[in-house]
Amino acid sequence: MNFFTRALKNVTRRMSKSILLAITFFLIGNLVIIGLGINNASEQAKVETRRKMRAVVSYEVDYQAFWDYADNLPEEEQQEAYKNYPQVKMEDIKNLMTDERVKTVNIVNSNMLYSNGFETVPLNNERENNGGGSITYEDGTTVEYVEPDLRLQTNFFPNMIELEDNMYEVVEGRFYNQEEVNNGAMVCLITDKLADLNNLRIGDQISIDLVGRSEMQYYQQSGITEEDITMTLEIIGIFHNNEELDENSDEYQWMSRYNSPDNIILAPALAYGNAYYQMGIKQWEYGKEQNPEYYLDAERPTPESYTYVNEAVFLLDDPLHVDEFVADHQADLKEYMLMDANNDTFKKLARPLDTLSLFSNIIVWIVAINAVVIITLVTALTLKTREYEIGVLLSMGVSKMKVVAQFFVELIVVALIGFTLSVASGSLIAKQVGKLVMDYQVDTEKQYSDLDDQNNGTYYWGDTNYFTELSQDDLLAEYEVQINPMIIGEIYILGIGVVFISILIPSFMIMRFNPKKILMNQN
Repeated sequence: MNFFTRALKNVTRRMSKSILLAITFFLIGNLVIIGLGINNASEQAKVETRRKMRAVVSYEVDYQAFWDYADNLPEEEQQEAYKNYPQVKMEDIKNLMTDERVKTVNIVNSNMLYSNGFETVPLNNERENNGGGSITYEDGTTVEYVEPDLRLQTNFFPNMIELEDNMYEVVEGRFYNQEEVNNGAMVCLITDKLADLNNLRIGDQISIDLVGRSEMQYYQQSGITEEDITMTLEIIGIFHNNEELDENSDEYQWMSRYNSPDNIILAPALAYGNAYYQMGIKQWEYGKEQNPEYYLDAERPTPESYTYVNEAVFLLDDPLHVDEFVADHQADLKEYMLMDANNDTFKKLARPLDTLSLFSNIIVWIVAINAVVIITLVTALTLKTREYEIGVLLSMGVSKMKVVAQFFVELIVVALIGFTLSVASGSLIAKQVGKLVMDYQVDTEKQYSDLDDQNNGTYYWGDTNYFTELSQDDLLAEYEVQINPMIIGEIYILGIGVVFISILIPSFMIMRFNPKKILMNQN
């Protein structure tokens, strides 16, 4: 009779002991299922929420770190530090773009400008006829101010996050290419509604004013002409903007035309930079002529200086690659530069889930350790009552390893029965316990959420926030305790591990048994 058969017969023969051990494994299995179920639900909720977020990482100056550094310097050194103010460098952006996970990069500047010779799409709100006013300068000159009615979005690359995300869809023509970006070609794309309103087609030209015509009186004194303030762009594409404004919101009633998604024009960054340079250089020369003492150490502006890079936003191929991307490039960041993946907001909202994961893991470890101690103690005590049986087996030539294997099989059989029963009951219990614990944790978290609420991102007027806006409800909506095959497999693996560790101490005791001495003592 082999050790496996003997183990099965011993389990059925000692029914009361087997039932008690099965109940013990049943209770252990239920606690482990609850712990693993809650932990898995918490981690899965974070993964699914991250998967729904836009896969973007911003690369920008860590202004707060630089200001803290500069504030602690002597006044002379402070001035020198501000002269060498940290900036986002194009070569650094291009190095990051070589990462195969990057789909496209936005270095987008939004400029509020004026239409010249064509009509912009009206909003039909309360502000429509109330924009503008007048400005009186120190010399007594009064200038009537007219609000801009266009938003010019420029990028340094021949693609945009909005195109990849289908926020913008090119319906006719094409987007500008890399050569046009490098040369600052005077080309653009306009919205389909703007095109329909003005009967504009591919190949037509439109004119955009950098400043309002009503302000020309102020600019003319520095030699600026109407030609200097006008950009003439060739239409190479027409796109549809899927962004919509809520006409019932309070904000809508006071928006200007340049806020309308239908009044956006897309162009290469240097197209705007070169056009603004023509006007800006005349202002610079006029200022130098009027006040030369202020320009002694000033360098003559270049076209590039009118296309300041404030931030680069990288769109990756997968939201789950965001943290990995940041970690891989963190060591290469230059001083006072940072990469932001909106993790501060995400981690703050995920604190209830993180707390649940922590405590569920602690529960699993405590249960596993206690299970090892209990099963080891029960097995060791059992050896005393089964000394004669062991002595007979050893005297019959059965090896000590096979005796140990018999005890191992006995425990495994009982453990499998207990854990199998716990799978059915634990699945129901885990869902209820997981919901109760989550509700309690969320209520506790809300009591402290207002204490450390802060704005984790700095956005400037005209900038676009490419991070997905999240609420804790969005995150918790993904939380659901489910006992999947993976968890069931982990339970059985844990059970086998517990039995294996529990049999180690009794196996050492069996190895020391002397069959002759055992039988003589029995006689």
